[in-house]
Amino acid sequence: MYRWCYVGACIAFITFSTGHCQDLSTQLLNDRPMKDVYVEVGSEVKVLCEGVAGGEPVEWTLNGSQVASSALFHLNSTRLEDRGVYTCHSLSRGAAIQQVHLKPGYPPSPPDIRCWAPSYPMKALCTWSQITETYIPTQHIITYEDRDYGVIYPCHIIPQSPDSLCEMKNLQVLASRPYIVYITASNALGNATKSMVFDLEENVKPDPPVNVRAVKRGRKVVVDWNPPPSWPQPQHFPLMYKVRYYWGNNQERGHIIEVDVHDTKSVSLDRLVEGRTYHFQVSAHEELGSGTGSEWSPPVGITVR
Repeated sequence: MYRWCYVGACIAFITFSTGHCQDLSTQLLNDRPMKDVYVEVGSEVKVLCEGVAGGEPVEWTLNGSQVASSALFHLNSTRLEDRGVYTCHSLSRGAAIQQVHLKPGYPPSPPDIRCWAPSYPMKALCTWSQITETYIPTQHIITYEDRDYGVIYPCHIIPQSPDSLCEMKNLQVLASRPYIVYITASNALGNATKSMVFDLEENVKPDPPVNVRAVKRGRKVVVDWNPPPSWPQPQHFPLMYKVRYYWGNNQERGHIIEVDVHDTKSVSLDRLVEGRTYHFQVSAHEELGSGTGSEWSPPVGITVR
């Protein structure tokens, strides 16, 4: 009884099981867990197969295809397309000796960051993005400095948010000096830092009002809504609202009318033309004019009859 093993495979003769070769290959790989190799696109990379005896014939493969016929795997200029799991095989032992996961990518650039206060003055939010894709895992650390007190706080990452978001608290109303926000992007190939001046009052921006309704009452249409749930209650800093309405489809918004609304969360509109379908939207603003208004709420339509 004997067997012939090559490139990690076994051919059994008579009744000999192939399991021993597979066990040997698995054992060797377990002794040397897969290694992540990060390399900047365009750079040279060299990986030496570890645990090879002198003169032992080996080869490197990717997806079953040979990419090197020696213990040294070498790329002069790495491409994104070179990403993958590379395996070093012993031709004499018929076993996989080592696996490396090649991960080409780029070091991070200074991220773009934007901060605003939808819950003035309780908290502010920041979102960020990489100007260029890195193609490898990249972490971000965001802090902000209260220059009145010389204290640096972390901006707490909001888990499972659809966008990259963090939350700033401990904010001072009408601080004598604006905050400084710092963001550092870091990955296996490098890091980059950017800072931004953040004035709380200049960056107030409520979320849009919710539950907007339009109801026809006689010859008028009454539009009402609820304030954004994220705005602090009770409202120590009240909101005012703008209501806009238009008719026609989205490509024909030449007839847009805006109405300012104070101290109430509804408005009654008349002089609407019968037979037209009107669309109504509401935007929230800090009453004293700090920052900017919210985005417009989704349009609510009604046909005047």
